[in-house]
Amino acid sequence: MGRITRDSMRGRLQDAMVHLRKKYRAALKDDEMQRAFDELWPSWSSEQGAMIFAEVLSALDLLLLTAAVDNRREIEALRGELEGLRREV
Repeated sequence: MGRITRDSMRGRLQDAMVHLRKKYRAALKDDEMQRAFDELWPSWSSEQGAMIFAEVLSALDLLLLTAAVDNRREIEALRGELEGLRREV
């Protein structure tokens, strides 16, 4: 594996992730949206190798990010409902 420098794509990606966690997450008004954002972090961390080939963040990227966070919120809500139904059975 090559040396990782501050100006590497990996470094820029990690900086963008940290910036999003500090600024974007804090700006989300809904607590469930913030928790949904937190659920994306493990995927982002484990898939950095795949993401280093893409540039971040354009306006479209931000729109898609918001959609992904909203989708994660819905998934988590459905997961909770499913667990409740399983307990009833």
